[in-house]
Amino acid sequence: MESGFFEQVYSIVEDIPKGRVASYSQIARMLEQPHNARVVGWAMRQSPPERELPAHRVVKQSGDTAPGFLEQRTLLENEGVAFDHKGRVRMEDHQWER
Repeated sequence: MESGFFEQVYSIVEDIPKGRVASYSQIARMLEQPHNARVVGWAMRQSPPERELPAHRVVKQSGDTAPGFLEQRTLLENEGVAFDHKGRVRMEDHQWER
């Protein structure tokens, strides 16, 4: 499953426009694999640098950013993404609908 699934994840992530985000679970549902949100995260951690994926546009369903991805918030803010008082992406305003 991994390589084919990973490629499908990368294809979706490449389509997320500036100023929008998608959650790991949302991407898993798009691929008709609703229980594989963690595998989406695994795919993102292993994405090849040469793909230059907009990985910063993938967040948790709650709007929390990825742990250890310190630049993520800055990159999103530079695209106009707003955060709430808890530091979460305002999903109601920025969640991408394919």
